[in-house]
Amino acid sequence: MASPTGRQLAPTLANRATRARRPSAAAIQAAPERGAARNAARSAAREALDAERLRLLDGASQLADRLSLLLAERVRLTVTDNTSTMVSFRRTRGQVAFRVHQMFLEAPPVVVDALADYAARGKRSAGSVIDAFVRANEDLVRRSRVERQVRSLDPIGAVHDLQAIFDELNHRWFGGRIDARIGWGREAPGRRRRSIKMGTYFHDARVIKIHPSLDREVVPEFFVAFVVFHEMLHQAEPPKMIGGRRVSHTPEFRRLERAYPDYGKAIAWEREHLTLLLGDRLPPRNKVIFDPDDPLA
Repeated sequence: MASPTGRQLAPTLANRATRARRPSAAAIQAAPERGAARNAARSAAREALDAERLRLLDGASQLADRLSLLLAERVRLTVTDNTSTMVSFRRTRGQVAFRVHQMFLEAPPVVVDALADYAARGKRSAGSVIDAFVRANEDLVRRSRVERQVRSLDPIGAVHDLQAIFDELNHRWFGGRIDARIGWGREAPGRRRRSIKMGTYFHDARVIKIHPSLDREVVPEFFVAFVVFHEMLHQAEPPKMIGGRRVSHTPEFRRLERAYPDYGKAIAWEREHLTLLLGDRLPPRNKVIFDPDDPLA
């Protein structure tokens, strides 16, 4: 079967038969090794995060000192990776409290002067300097969005290893061409819903998040694999403009999805067990709407 780029998926989906797999002795023995690898990866990630925090603290201290000198006032500075509000300030308890995007830690003196002028006198020209600096650093804002998506992204759950599933699917059906990171999403507390989005693919960040409700013994691996396959397919067959609107599930997307060997079995399992996946998020009177396009968006 041809992929959206005209290349063959490896191997052909329509001719691939699924086989029930039993965990081998080697696989069982490998479990502690995966745990050790996960701990080592987490330790390395913590060290990198600590180094980044030290860098941010040093830059924030220098920026706060400079603003305090320019304003002749006490300054409390909070550095964020907010991707909507780049700068805000307010006066409280004898000090000026700034909230700035981390891009301002690398700002040249003219921009720092503009921050001080804006807080002191609200000068329109100062605002123009700040706006120009933000526009010049749009790439950094986009990177912040990506970093937010991948932060604490862990593919190894209590039951299912998403990275192992991703790697196997990538090798078998996509020829290793899918370039994305994958991990478990977070449970949204206190929400009652009539549907559940099993997985999400973020095109800009190339990130796949799978709903944590699937990380349970009662959820078979073939179903988790189908959800992962669906999200990977979003990269292989990206959205297109059809009839003036953006369509994520194009006819070619649906054709490739239906060709997946476990497609029918996965959809049938989902229909039967949707209430189980919703858990305590069942709506009043247990009325549940099943829509394959909603859970697998």
